[in-house]
Amino acid sequence: MNEERLIELLVSLHEGLDRLGPGNTASTLRALAMCEDLPSAPDVLDVGCGAGAQTLVLADHTHGSLVATDLFPVFLEKFAANLNKRGLTSRVQLLPADMNTLPFADSSFDLIWSEGAIYSMGFDEGLRRWRPLVRPGGYLVVSEASWFKPDPPDRLKSFWAGNYPAMRAVDDNLASAQDLGWTPVGHFHLPVDAWQTDYYQPLRERLPVFLETHEHAADAKAVAEMTELEMDLLSAYSDYYGYAFYVLHRPHGILSGGD
Repeated sequence: MNEERLIELLVSLHEGLDRLGPGNTASTLRALAMCEDLPSAPDVLDVGCGAGAQTLVLADHTHGSLVATDLFPVFLEKFAANLNKRGLTSRVQLLPADMNTLPFADSSFDLIWSEGAIYSMGFDEGLRRWRPLVRPGGYLVVSEASWFKPDPPDRLKSFWAGNYPAMRAVDDNLASAQDLGWTPVGHFHLPVDAWQTDYYQPLRERLPVFLETHEHAADAKAVAEMTELEMDLLSAYSDYYGYAFYVLHRPHGILSGGD
């Protein structure tokens, strides 16, 4: 299966879901609370927003304007419908955009947010490319698949070597963030419930519909089997890996990390 077809099937699998990856409201708010000195009405960018579950949490708990970007219009359409229902269209702008080439001027935002999306361009590359967009004194908050302890079982290591070989330990990501000019101010592991209840349960219910939609084609079955394996591995080995939230501050007046 080529990459284009894989992406097409993964988008189809997630169509209609509120969350396209692990996360929950409590974790979004926990990370937001670590951004202690934000302006009273911050300018916020959510990169890879998907259907916008976390963006709506940010909108409810900040008073500024938000821009939410995603590469796939089908997810933005669902998000737009939710914004209309919530009466938030005047505060939240939706924009189809590639996270590698975001169309914003330097120092446009007080806070850049990205849950479960930075992996598609790479942790270091995201921290490097998005840094100029954050005003000095502002924040970047991302959640990223990370190893929590060394020496994972071979079955687990093999799966992630094939699906995300760039995944690193939390300490390695924190060290890299510092090298790129960020000051880490907090980090924490995403709880297992944010995988099992908020993401995997709706995804598991979606799988039969997905297979029926694609008439049980071989490539659709392969994606379904890969998804079920991922769910099983998380259940068995959540102490070894998961998502970690990283809350990073851009210091004032320090010429480092590409300034």
